[in-house]
Amino acid sequence: AGHDTSPSHQAMKIEQLLRLTDAIAQLPDGQREAVVLHHLQGCSLADIAHELRRTEPAIAGLLHRGLKRLRELMKE
Repeated sequence: AGHDTSPSHQAMKIEQLLRLTDAIAQLPDGQREAVVLHHLQGCSLADIAHELRRTEPAIAGLLHRGLKRLRELMKE
């Protein structure tokens, strides 16, 4: 008891995940790739830079803009 596993709580979590998935899909390609690789797959900036053939500062910018846009989309 008390573990927030009620059906309504689970439904809310699923709804949030669906909204997040939709928001990630709306990001421009570079931002989406950087966010997914870093925050969902745990890749380092250096690894992402190598994978996407960009500089680390460019990846940092993609992450910054991508997260900012995700916050905006999740508020809508």
